[in-house]
Amino acid sequence: MFRLGVITDEISTDVERAVKVARDLNLECIELRQCWNKNVKDLTDGEVRRIRRLAKEYDLEVISIASPFFKCNIDNEDEVKKHLGFLQRLIDITKTFDAEILRCFAFWSTGRLEDYWDEIIERLSEAVEICASEGVIYALENEHATFVGTGSEAERVVKAIGKRNLRVVWDPGNSFCAGEKPYPDGYMKVRDHTVHIHLKDAIRDKTTKTGYRFVAIGKGEIDYRGQFKALIEDGYTGCASLETHYKIEGDGEKSTRETLKGLRNILKELGVTE
Repeated sequence: MFRLGVITDEISTDVERAVKVARDLNLECIELRQCWNKNVKDLTDGEVRRIRRLAKEYDLEVISIASPFFKCNIDNEDEVKKHLGFLQRLIDITKTFDAEILRCFAFWSTGRLEDYWDEIIERLSEAVEICASEGVIYALENEHATFVGTGSEAERVVKAIGKRNLRVVWDPGNSFCAGEKPYPDGYMKVRDHTVHIHLKDAIRDKTTKTGYRFVAIGKGEIDYRGQFKALIEDGYTGCASLETHYKIEGDGEKSTRETLKGLRNILKELGVTE
């Protein structure tokens, strides 16, 4: 059975509040992104040590650093260099938490993937090698606003680079927003490469600018019953982090609780007890 976690800022950017809620929800893992209104890459050593103490106090594993690495414009050399410049800091933070997973991306989508393919592979390969030399996993998230938004695209990149430390953060919600059917289509492409999972649900909504809207798990169009059943049958024992992107009156805690309730209801229907 896979473990359940949460990206802390989905509850609150106040890390202490977020870990208290995570513990109250009987979650096992946390993932760090925005902490006290700072991006995780900008945390001081003292702040990192404070989070370590909080995680230990509340018996939570810091499973992943949800970094913004390579969420930048591949055509802007200054931006690319800036990101490569803070990669080592992200690696150091990841290792400080005794974690292996550094969540990263494949550049903002500014055109057709085919037109940028060679440059994307070259740039990613450089970063993957740096992570490999430090014993860290470059965990590529399929993010619909980047060149790699679907499970199919993520699989293609992983196979093209062919490095053992390049894995996938599978996000069914992002796959849905990118126009792919998350389960089974996207998942079947990445299941052998998945090291971590993000969980959010969504529906198509023509009244929004994006054409979709996030909702609590179980209330959307993603087949999470099929997805969870497949994860269990495939023996996935990693972490699945709640990343609701769904807000009830701007209340991250309330939204996370409702999303987790929907998730656990599905697991109960499948005969799974945590």
